[in-house]
Amino acid sequence: MNKIKNVTGIVQARMGSTRFPGKMLMNLGQYPVIEWVLRRSKQSDSLDKVILATSDLSIDDELDKIANKLKIDVYRGSEVDVLGRFYGAADRYETDTIVRICADNPFIDPYEIKRLINFYNNNNCDYACNHQDRLGSGYVDGFGAEIFSKNILIDINSRAKEEKYREHVTLFLWDNMDKYILKSVPSPKVLNYPNLRFDVDTVADLTYLNNLLGNNLNEIKPEKLNIHDILSQLI
Repeated sequence: MNKIKNVTGIVQARMGSTRFPGKMLMNLGQYPVIEWVLRRSKQSDSLDKVILATSDLSIDDELDKIANKLKIDVYRGSEVDVLGRFYGAADRYETDTIVRICADNPFIDPYEIKRLINFYNNNNCDYACNHQDRLGSGYVDGFGAEIFSKNILIDINSRAKEEKYREHVTLFLWDNMDKYILKSVPSPKVLNYPNLRFDVDTVADLTYLNNLLGNNLNEIKPEKLNIHDILSQLI
């Protein structure tokens, strides 16, 4: 079992996406994607703190402003060394347990964050996730997150030297599963739809999510969205 304390949600985001540049400020309903992620993450009563980790480039100044408006702390670092930036955020704010929240997931669910933390706290593992169908979990893609300790992050940051590992924070763990204990949260029946995804990687993805919000998309507040209402349209 992991005895966790000081749990911090770190949202990593930047404007310079290769596939969909500027997507963080594109509107989903009446709010930009990044605001959906930050507002919904803040709702989690299982997180002691939420931090935005973005780059130190001027293009990301607007993300900084949105986080400040929401009273969320910001860490800025290298655009290309994402792992280094992530480590810098965890180190500055002296967190012990890290929940990595992907800014591509505007429907991140506060209860799924809680489910993830509870699972991690009650199981012997170095890492756990419920953000997609991993290790046969069956999870729908886009409502959950990843969790690991500060010590694991320190270890990854010191050992992962290749560019692909500096770009993708947890890839080193998956490529070295013989050295770490990785577990996925078993999906509850109501979320066991591994064929469904709610990421924003392309313009088409954003259009799809806007369509799911329906005729009332400009009245829906991120904090009020119920993921089960969204799923009920598709299953």
